[in-house]
Amino acid sequence: MVAAERALEAERKDALFEDPFAKALSGSDGLTMSDRLGEAASQFGFDGWPEFHKVWTVVRTKFIDDLISRDTAEIPQMVNLGAGVDTRPYRLDAYKQFKASYEVDTAEVMLRATSLCPVVNVSADFCQAGMLSEKLTEAGFDSQASAVFLIEGVLDFLEEQAEPFLTEVLGPLAAPGSLAIINYAIGPQRPGTFTSTKLKQLLEGLGWQNLQISVFGDERLNYGRYKEGLAPSEDWAFATCVKGAVGPTPEAQEQ
Repeated sequence: MVAAERALEAERKDALFEDPFAKALSGSDGLTMSDRLGEAASQFGFDGWPEFHKVWTVVRTKFIDDLISRDTAEIPQMVNLGAGVDTRPYRLDAYKQFKASYEVDTAEVMLRATSLCPVVNVSADFCQAGMLSEKLTEAGFDSQASAVFLIEGVLDFLEEQAEPFLTEVLGPLAAPGSLAIINYAIGPQRPGTFTSTKLKQLLEGLGWQNLQISVFGDERLNYGRYKEGLAPSEDWAFATCVKGAVGPTPEAQEQ
């Protein structure tokens, strides 16, 4: 479904990004799934806006693309947790600087194409304590070097294991100077969701700094695509932060 939504955007004349691989990854039912989700828009607080999830996919893709392109020049490696049908190692020029991108997911959803940097596919069960650290280390990940940790569309599915997962990923695995990009749900509260206060406490306890929260429809998660007149949705959010950094992030300096 997400690949199909990216493919729709890529076909627009005013597309916010290019993704030549998305259409092939969308399968035969991707758009059907997206349309069905749109029929339930009111259940997600988007009454009268069946395109809400298509726009959310576009906005979050652009948001992540921009962060990686702008704020990772001194970071040598990428860890994409729940890589799924993500195509960034194959389409985003910023990946040329990475020594490796560790694409972590179950084996059956990994993409095969010519990449812009070495791609190391890692299969791990996020609900098994210690497995991710073990598998990344075996694959050559350097926990003494900074990394980008991308967590997109994962936490909701982990439910009660979401907090232990974040603690493992963003604890000793993350060296100073690392950048975390975390897609999460603020509410209503259920397993796998976080309030901004709870997430801030967790991240600060692990040594992360310069936390910025962005919600769907605000100045940073909009790009002119959010429905006019609709208040930003605090249930759809991103957090960005830096591990053990001195001073503000480049993005914080722009604010």
